[in-house]
Amino acid sequence: MRFVLALLALALAGPAFAAGGGHGGDAKPKPESHDRKITSAVSWVSVEPIAVAVLRQNRITGLFLVEFGIDIEDETLRHRAEATLPRLRDAWLRAMSDFAMTRVKIGRQANLDALTTRLQQTTDQMLGGPGAKVLLLQAVVREK
Repeated sequence: MRFVLALLALALAGPAFAAGGGHGGDAKPKPESHDRKITSAVSWVSVEPIAVAVLRQNRITGLFLVEFGIDIEDETLRHRAEATLPRLRDAWLRAMSDFAMTRVKIGRQANLDALTTRLQQTTDQMLGGPGAKVLLLQAVVREK
């Protein structure tokens, strides 16, 4: 139970810290994390890392954290993806929760090909077709 509360507190504190709540009053506000570029490519859309619980027998046994982005060459599709990022994030969160419940085992590396396929299918479905390429940055399975 403490783990769930700590995870919830971390999830709630993250956006406040990213918005400047974790710095002194004179610090400049930071841009939204999805605006932070890890590459100079105009086609890159960063996605906030997504963390979901790994459940076994109705107990949280670990945490599954995935960081990725999407590469979208088509400018119109990229703008649509950026405008619908909250809905995309919700769809990715649901897909990752299902993936963590059925495919992630504590003490083992997640199947990155299956994870990428699941995120890609979700992205294509939400954007109405292909055109955005999901690229994984990291995937971590952590024991509780």
